[in-house]
Amino acid sequence: MKNKKLFVCLCLFALVAVISVAGGILIDADNKTKFTQNVYVNGSNLKGYTEGEATKLVSQKMNDDLENINIKIIYKDKVWKFDKNDFEIDDAVKNVVNTAFKTSKLSNRDAVNYVAQKTGNFSTAINDVFKNFDSKIDEIVEQINTKAVDASVTFKPDDAQMFVINPEKRGIEVDRQRLVSDLETQFLKSKDITVYVHTISVAPKITSDYFDDKLNLESKFSTSIKGSQAGRRNNVTVALKKVNGTVVKPGEIVSFNALTAPQDASGGYQNAIIIVNGAYVNGMGGGICQASTTLYNALVLANMEIEEVHKHTIPVHYVEHALDAMISTGYADLIFKNTSENDIYIKSYVKGDDATVEIYGKSIPDGITIKRVAEEIRTIPHQGDKVIVDTKGEYANKVTYKGEYYRLKWPADGYEAKGYKEYYKDGKLIDREEIRHETYQPQQGIVIEGAQDLPEGFVLPKQDVTIYPSQSQQQ
Repeated sequence: MKNKKLFVCLCLFALVAVISVAGGILIDADNKTKFTQNVYVNGSNLKGYTEGEATKLVSQKMNDDLENINIKIIYKDKVWKFDKNDFEIDDAVKNVVNTAFKTSKLSNRDAVNYVAQKTGNFSTAINDVFKNFDSKIDEIVEQINTKAVDASVTFKPDDAQMFVINPEKRGIEVDRQRLVSDLETQFLKSKDITVYVHTISVAPKITSDYFDDKLNLESKFSTSIKGSQAGRRNNVTVALKKVNGTVVKPGEIVSFNALTAPQDASGGYQNAIIIVNGAYVNGMGGGICQASTTLYNALVLANMEIEEVHKHTIPVHYVEHALDAMISTGYADLIFKNTSENDIYIKSYVKGDDATVEIYGKSIPDGITIKRVAEEIRTIPHQGDKVIVDTKGEYANKVTYKGEYYRLKWPADGYEAKGYKEYYKDGKLIDREEIRHETYQPQQGIVIEGAQDLPEGFVLPKQDVTIYPSQSQQQ
């Protein structure tokens, strides 16, 4: 304790003060440099001493008392020891003697009030004379205190046991107030001090049972890669492997392109068929869009918020219109946000001819389930074929003469379609939300024709390429 815990001896001081008030004894007004009353500091009566003399007296006695002081603070197998070298008494003694001297000079009425509030001797507290007392107690506390550890989950999507619960651990916290109080109490009674540290158990915020309802299968979606060439199959597999094991925190925003980067040979991808300007061509990373589309639909079913999604220029075969998710590095991405209050866990893989994404977490509240629905609005007729003469000989290995044809691209109808999320409870539709409205423009077919005149007498074999007219003209 500080100086407020330093006391005047109740019996003697009260007797002096009360008699003084009654007029029985008068304080010597002329002797203001000495203690004129029975005032005790650490058990020494200072009456008749000047303040300086009293300070020397108390200091000498305290130095003698501290010569053989021995302090041990014990916690289990840890022991902290302190001796006289850890004490510095000069300033502390000077302060307490000064306080006692000022008190002895109070008026009679103030003296009576002081005695009524303060009992016993003025004393020096341990924290006044123990050098760096607070910091040394803090060091002991720091060595003992152990933070509580919350239970956590390790996600191993490829193991039979996908979720491993790491149990919580209780923490330990020193009862600092009690430690200081025990030291102070023993310091006033003895110079051979042994104090045992008491601790408080600290409960973790998250226990294992917290995860009981937070690791459920929220959604699952698959697309078929049956018939895909080897390069394309590889790319779907690689992309989903990179997504596999992703844990998304509440409020976290995730980019598919970032998860699956780099989308080139260094990232494990190969050349395969891709769509460029409405045409199927060979290019790096063909098939990654099927991985992003599979993930997109699983996210929709798990009620995640989609921040960014793009359609292909032409419909794809592995998912309904308005429910695809085209990606392209630096141009188009699939970005989503975990809007739930809990982590979500993504497992993604290729097995046989199916590319699959599973999302785990806490099930959608109130027993609600979600279905995804594509609705065709209209078909947009294609414009037939465009015939291009190969004047530059770019397709000389395919066609040579006029009337020879090679189909480079098929015409395709366009579509307007909408995508919906439907919410069901107890098997009944309770809400329907439009999430996409897409238009896939019709694609004109391209047929290459040879540029050279047919030699005289030469007859072309029957062509197996049909030139299609515009469907809109036919209607």
